[in-house]
Amino acid sequence: MAKTLIAIILCLSFVAPVPAAAPAQPKAAASQTKPAKPDWSELTLAQQIVLAPLKEDWSSLDTTRRKKWVKVADSHPKMKPDAQQRLQRRMKDWAKLTPEQRRVAREKYKALKKLPPAKREQVKEQWQQYQQSLAVKAEAASQEAAGSQETTSGSSSQ
Repeated sequence: MAKTLIAIILCLSFVAPVPAAAPAQPKAAASQTKPAKPDWSELTLAQQIVLAPLKEDWSSLDTTRRKKWVKVADSHPKMKPDAQQRLQRRMKDWAKLTPEQRRVAREKYKALKKLPPAKREQVKEQWQQYQQSLAVKAEAASQEAAGSQETTSGSSSQ
């Protein structure tokens, strides 16, 4: 479960905003003269397939963020199948978030990154407990659904 938290944090770090070192005006002027690269059409087919969950948002990403995602796409074939699935699932989840939810997630990530190691470990443990409780609830719901199906099928055969 700690790996899950770390993976979420890493995923969020790819899309976390880069702090502005210069005033907004020069940055805006630079973005008008130089469009963000690479454009979606410049990606290889393999990269487009991996990054498909981000296609709708691609035009709003800056060059730095796009390059980070391209690196992720390029490393995708080297990942184990479960890691590939996890990455795809997290990208889809991220794409579903509203801009406000993304902002909050980035802030939480930044706050977590600033915590001392002991406190971070405590947060990881809490996350693991939460994930385990979700798994237990899902298993109970699954068993309950299976039990109700058996009851229904058993009564219809009489």
